[in-house]
Amino acid sequence: MLIAGIDMGIENTKAVIMKDGGIIGRSIVSTGGIDRPEQARRVYDEALNAAGIDAGDIKNVTATGKGKYDIPFASGVVSETIAASRAARFYFPEASGVMSVGADETIAVTLGDERLIREYALNQKCAAGIGTFLKYLAMRLELTETQAGNCDGPDAGAINEGCVVFSELDALSLLNNGAPGEAIMSSAIKAAAARAATVYNDLTIPPAGRVVIMGGLAKNRAFAGALEKYLTFEFLNCENPEYCGAVGAALSGVKD
Repeated sequence: MLIAGIDMGIENTKAVIMKDGGIIGRSIVSTGGIDRPEQARRVYDEALNAAGIDAGDIKNVTATGKGKYDIPFASGVVSETIAASRAARFYFPEASGVMSVGADETIAVTLGDERLIREYALNQKCAAGIGTFLKYLAMRLELTETQAGNCDGPDAGAINEGCVVFSELDALSLLNNGAPGEAIMSSAIKAAAARAATVYNDLTIPPAGRVVIMGGLAKNRAFAGALEKYLTFEFLNCENPEYCGAVGAALSGVKD
């Protein structure tokens, strides 16, 4: 059976085509602004081309993400929490939890036995925009994505852990005072990881290890490592973690 999932986030939109439990095509594009439906069609067509099949062959197209209602050709929609949880169990059947950290949203989930989700927590306003903050700070510091993801060395000084706005001001202050870009990025990553950890700590019944990390920031080695230190356990890592939401959406379109 051929199924598709589309995850429209704040920054990027991802699409996957799946057949018999495997990914046979995928694509990622910028989400855009008022042209979101066009971007959704574009990423879907690119994934279909990568899979070598036609849209008429797809049984279900399920959407998730902040822009899930901007995909007019989707067969249905599913929440980001459910999509992340389904993806976690798909990649790691033994998983007891999942953290999804993207451009805007941070999700922490305790997975259940009889029910997929036992408990979940979402970022509050001051823990929103973590991924976007780090992306644009890296650009300001003239660091590539790879370079930023390797900034896990000495830091430049304290950066506010409670609010993205104050974090930006602190980072710019360090830059104006002549601190090296890599050290500023290291400070910012540690602050972002501390903020993401607060979402996990909002769970009243947190998973005891075996937690899957996914989302765009899962690709940032320094961030994932800092988050592991705050939470005192190592994550289970997915291949291509930015596509996990789309995978979970696709799987959610299949009735158990």
